[in-house]
Amino acid sequence: MQRKYSYIIFCFLLLTAAGNMACNKLLEEKPRATVELGVLDPNTLEQTITGMYEPWTRSRGRLWESTIGLGFELMAEYADGGATQQSWSNYNNLMNSNTALNQPWTTLYEAIGRANALVAGLDANTTLPDDIKKKAYGEAYFVRGVSYFFAVRTWGKVPLRLKPIPNADDVGLALSDVPAVYQQIITDLKFAETALPAKTDAPGRATSGAAKVALADIYLTQGDYQNAYSKAKEVIDAKTTYGYELEPDFATIFSPTLATNREDVFSLKFSQVLDRGAFLASYWADSRARAAGFSVSGNKFGGIISQAPLIKNWDNNDLRKKFSLYTSYLINGVVTNAEVESGSYDVRMGKYRDPNAPIDTGNGNDFYFWRYADVLLIFAEAENKLHGPTEAAYGAINLVRRRAYGVNMLAPSPQADLPAGLNQTEFDNIVFRERGYEFIGECKRWFDLVRTGRAATEIAAVRAAIPNPNRKPVPTKLIFALPDVELQNNPLAQ
Repeated sequence: MQRKYSYIIFCFLLLTAAGNMACNKLLEEKPRATVELGVLDPNTLEQTITGMYEPWTRSRGRLWESTIGLGFELMAEYADGGATQQSWSNYNNLMNSNTALNQPWTTLYEAIGRANALVAGLDANTTLPDDIKKKAYGEAYFVRGVSYFFAVRTWGKVPLRLKPIPNADDVGLALSDVPAVYQQIITDLKFAETALPAKTDAPGRATSGAAKVALADIYLTQGDYQNAYSKAKEVIDAKTTYGYELEPDFATIFSPTLATNREDVFSLKFSQVLDRGAFLASYWADSRARAAGFSVSGNKFGGIISQAPLIKNWDNNDLRKKFSLYTSYLINGVVTNAEVESGSYDVRMGKYRDPNAPIDTGNGNDFYFWRYADVLLIFAEAENKLHGPTEAAYGAINLVRRRAYGVNMLAPSPQADLPAGLNQTEFDNIVFRERGYEFIGECKRWFDLVRTGRAATEIAAVRAAIPNPNRKPVPTKLIFALPDVELQNNPLAQ
C-alpha cells in the first residue's frame, strides 16, 4: 500500500499553511509548525482555520482551480480539450477510470478531515469564548458541507466521514447513499448560516450569506424548488446586509488584483505571487499569451466550439461574449488570429486574464464558487418552476441580462429584457441558456447539464454540428467511478 491513507494526517491537523496558503489576499498568518488537537487559543485557532481552507487552493493537487476548474469545464458540451486534454472532453473513458481523480479525491478529503479535526478541537476546548467558537464551528461546517456537495455530484455515493480518523488502520467506512450525504450537507450549512457573520474582513472566508447561497444551490440541485426559492429570496431581500450587488463591469469581477468585489459571495483567492496564484489564465491561453495580453504564458489546454448551439446563438451584442471569448487579438497594433486546433475547437476562452503575473502559477484571478448573479438566476429558475414566469422571476433574470448588455440595470430595456408572454418551459430553457452565458469558464455547466437532465440532448446537438462527433461522445454515465485510492485503503468502499 503506497499510502497509509491520507486521512491519518487529519487528526494531527498538519496545518503548515504558511508554505501553501493560497494568497496574500486571503489571509495573513503567523503559523506555528503544528497545532495539537484540542489545544486551541485565538492564534492557533486562526492558523487552524486557515489550514482548513488550504487544500481547496493548494498550488498542486488543486480541486476547482485546475484539475476540476479546467477539466469539468472541458466536459461542457461547448468545450473541447484539443490534443493535450482530449480525455476531459471525450470523457467516457475518464469517467469509467478509477484512477483519473485520485489526487482531487485525496485533496478534497483532506479538507473534510481538517474540518472534522477542527470540530473535534472545538468540542474539546474549554477556554475560547463561545462567540469565537461558534464562528469557527460555522467555518468548519461550511468547508465540510461544500466539499461533500462537490463530492456527491461527482461520485454519487461516498464515505461520509464526520470525525477524525484515530489511526491508519481504522479507515473502513461504508459508502453513504446520496440522500444521506445531501442531508448531512444541508445540516452542516444550516448551522453555518446561523453561526457565521454576514460579512468578513478576510476575503475568502465563509459568511452566513455564502452558506445561504450554497443551500439555495443545493436545494436547486435536488429539485427542491421551494427551498431554493426561499433561500435565494432571503439573500436578495437582505443583500445590503451581506453587501451583495451586481458589478457593472466584468473586469472588476475577474480582476487579478482586487481582493474582492460586491458580487463575490464565495471564491478561492489567488495572488500574483509564485505558487500563490491560479493557473486558469495560462491554461486557456495560447503560445502568444503574454504579447496578446492574457497571461505570462499559455498552455493551450482546450477551447470553445463555435458551432455548439449555445455559442452559435450567442448574441454578439452581449458583453459577456466579448469578455469571455475571442478569435483574435492585437499584437503590436496588428490584428492576429488566435491559435486554435482544427477539428476540435476554433474559439479561445479569455475570461481569466493576468498578463502581469510573474509566472503561470502566479495568475491573480480568483475562482468563484458563487456570485450574486448565481442568487438571481437560482431565484428566477426556482420561482418559475413553482409559479411560472412571474414578474419576480422576470425581474431577477432581467437584472443579469441588463448588466450583460451594458444598460441601466434599474430601468426596463427593450434590448436586454426577455420578451413578455413566455410560458414556463420557454422561460426555464432561457434560464438554462443564461446560466451557460453567465458562468462560462466557471465550472458549472456540466453540473447544470446533469441536474436538469439535459446532458444527452445538449451533447447530441453539438455532435450533429461538428465534423468529428467522436470528440463529444454520448455520455454513458454521469458520475465518476470511485477513485482507486479509496478502494485500496477502505475495505468497505464497495
